[in-house]
Amino acid sequence: MNKLKLMVVLLCVCLMTACGSKEEDTVEQISLGEKQIYAYCVNPDKTGIVQRVYDLDKERDLSYNVSEIINYLASIKATEEYQTPIPEGIEYMNHDLKSHHGRLEVSFSVLYDSVDADSLLFFKTCVAKTLLQLEGVEIITLSMVDPANKDDETAVVSENFDQDSFTMSFGNTNGYKQEGTIVIYFANETGEALKKYRKSVEISNNMSLARIVVEALIEGPEENTYQATIPDNTTIRNISVKDGICYIDLSDEFYDTDNPLKNDMIVYSIVNSLVELPTVSKVQFLKNGEKQQFYRETMPFDGIFERNLDLIEEDTEE
Repeated sequence: MNKLKLMVVLLCVCLMTACGSKEEDTVEQISLGEKQIYAYCVNPDKTGIVQRVYDLDKERDLSYNVSEIINYLASIKATEEYQTPIPEGIEYMNHDLKSHHGRLEVSFSVLYDSVDADSLLFFKTCVAKTLLQLEGVEIITLSMVDPANKDDETAVVSENFDQDSFTMSFGNTNGYKQEGTIVIYFANETGEALKKYRKSVEISNNMSLARIVVEALIEGPEENTYQATIPDNTTIRNISVKDGICYIDLSDEFYDTDNPLKNDMIVYSIVNSLVELPTVSKVQFLKNGEKQQFYRETMPFDGIFERNLDLIEEDTEE
């Protein structure tokens, strides 16, 4: 059961606290007053998250409250009920409020040698889930700086979180499967832009979310206002995530020049979809385990790809 609870936290950033009987036993819902939010911490045996009530400063602005919340989370001492969500080895650096889509970027210094993988994942979950409650904040970008890494290209790993990134549904399952929703991108009707598509999927404890995302892209959309971007006979040779980078090796069908869509529509449908996952900030494509200089002979392809918002059609959903 402990392993099940940990898997739930690792798979889900937007952990719902009242979605089913099992989770209600773990996180008892606390009533909030005006100008109060939940501060999320780790439980004593490190198998789930618990809530504390945090009072926002009514007289101060959003930027001030962000700093105060993070300092509060870092100051929480271990008790019989809580563990700190920001352990030793992780230090708050600064934050930046972006005007685009309510994005809040928060930077931390992370000594990876002194922070175990479970603590790092709980840290991301608790901080993002706490800050996403603030009015006007729709997307959290956690930028983690490795001071021991002198390579500017790889020293910073940024991961994005929002309320729709991943929502688990807790029900009467056997502990190995959960229902969830992923956000992926197909081409629009004209093929000139990418369009957001939400898909319900079944999550199991033996398949990575990155593989589920790419398999959903290969399967294609169910609505005729979208176009598939990847040939449906494409297979995944290998896919893995390390330090925020998703390494993906697709079969030869992915490189088929008969696909009428533009190269950037195909490539960034994958990149933008994978970067929606909390654990992925960049994508590296491989073919038979090796980097390729060009995609379909024209598009530079051996670099690391990041999210491209310019290709996304404006979401008109309310």
